[in-house]
Amino acid sequence: MKISEFSDLFGTNPDTIRYYVNMGLLVPRTHNKRYDFGAADENDMKFLLQLKNYQFSLHEIHRILALRRLSNFDSEDDLNDYLGMLKTQKRALAEQRVSVDKALTDINVHIREMAAKKGPETVRTGIPLKFLDLIACPHCGCSMKLSECTIENQEIMSGQLTCSCGYKTSIRNGILLGETGPVSIGDGMDLERNCYRMMSPELLSLVQRSYLWMADRLNSCDLSGKVVLEDCINNYCFCYTNFVELDPDALYIICDKFEPVVEMYKQLIEKLGLQLNILYIAAGSHQLPLKRGCVDYYIDYDSSNEFAILQGSFAVKQIQEYLSDDAAYVGVFTHFKPGCRSMEELYKEYPGAWQFTFNSFRFEQCLNEEWHEAEYDPKFGFVTDSGWGESFSYHVQGEKLWLSPFFCRK
Repeated sequence: MKISEFSDLFGTNPDTIRYYVNMGLLVPRTHNKRYDFGAADENDMKFLLQLKNYQFSLHEIHRILALRRLSNFDSEDDLNDYLGMLKTQKRALAEQRVSVDKALTDINVHIREMAAKKGPETVRTGIPLKFLDLIACPHCGCSMKLSECTIENQEIMSGQLTCSCGYKTSIRNGILLGETGPVSIGDGMDLERNCYRMMSPELLSLVQRSYLWMADRLNSCDLSGKVVLEDCINNYCFCYTNFVELDPDALYIICDKFEPVVEMYKQLIEKLGLQLNILYIAAGSHQLPLKRGCVDYYIDYDSSNEFAILQGSFAVKQIQEYLSDDAAYVGVFTHFKPGCRSMEELYKEYPGAWQFTFNSFRFEQCLNEEWHEAEYDPKFGFVTDSGWGESFSYHVQGEKLWLSPFFCRK
């Protein structure tokens, strides 16, 4: 809906809505340079007004909205952060009890509602049987024999896989295990999702805009029955927070070299309660136990820079053999201005990083050379404050960190 209709719906004026959009509190889609507000924006606005009723500042509301967009409070850490903010606000309101008595009552109810999200354990999932045709030996490419398996509800929970060439692997807790290959000294597991949690609200809002861009491109395609691979989820996981926007009839493969990271995201995805076809793999990108040429869509949300830092190439090079002849490549590339102080700090932190890390010109050049119909937006948006801690530790505040989405076909 148009901004005038949206503002009328909530009894406010368009200037207020524009202010919320400029702050990143609302992140609507745009068509022909006009805002197009949908159901998700209505939910955000209702939640925003609810938090204003609790007398949170707009800065605090921005942070809470960012946490909700990040995980819908299904992540225990994000949920605890939110509960902590609610309880702190409750104490502040208590000091003004006469004027805020109604807000105290409402916030108590809301604390109970959110605490209930910890609730009962979710149903564990395994590997749907339909994925067996996609599993292959990473060494010789042949199909493997499944034995000693446990199957529940047409899903494989555990089992052994062997190949005639001598390769062996297993399925554990519904996750297909493979070989990780060498792990760089600078590579570690982010089980607290600090790469998200330590982002500034401004960067999280820009991430949300890029998510919408990617989801729109994917949903313009027929994903039904297609294989969609997202690798290197230890960096960022697009699918997890966007599954509700994507085709439920696609076959999704979620991968990372670290089994605990895959297990963590598996548990978060299971909490969504969606009926999806998902194969979870814990293996190195170039050693995935998949058939060659089986992937129709490859998702890369800034994996290219992690590979450039640690492996000396862009991420797509690692999984090239798994892509079909007409595969599509979609994702977001982050970059700095060449020679800036942030890049100097990055090379101090990672002395062996590839020379084309965070290099937009080189990445776009690779897209145009190796892919067709390449759509790349190098000026999609930027932030000058990306957050703190592990998010972008080398980013010098004040310098522009750009996010650039892309979509192309093989």
